[in-house]
Amino acid sequence: MVGYALQAAEILSKEGISAEVINLRSIRPLDRAAINASVRKTNRLVTLEEGFPQHGVGAEICMSVVEESFEYLDAPIERIAGADVPMPYAANLERLAVPQIEDIVRAARRACYRALPMTATA
Repeated sequence: MVGYALQAAEILSKEGISAEVINLRSIRPLDRAAINASVRKTNRLVTLEEGFPQHGVGAEICMSVVEESFEYLDAPIERIAGADVPMPYAANLERLAVPQIEDIVRAARRACYRALPMTATA
């Protein structure tokens, strides 16, 4: 997912959005200091993981930020995770089950209040 996040950050930079990508490398120990430092710097949080949304690493990251840096957030936290379905074997269905670059870009735009209103996309 880090590669996807970096590609999304490149797309966002062309739109004037500077995205900071953190590659945690390990989840135990979780580098809470780096995560919270980034939130305090950017005032935003978008988590990305390939796993299920419930009980995932993204949920733990969100809770850590709520506990330690909530007052720094200027927008709701955006969580991007895999679909809560068994992993399909067909490639076209697998693509729908895991986060894609477009999902990351869309979430980052929402976090920066740059998303199009729902009425404008209809």
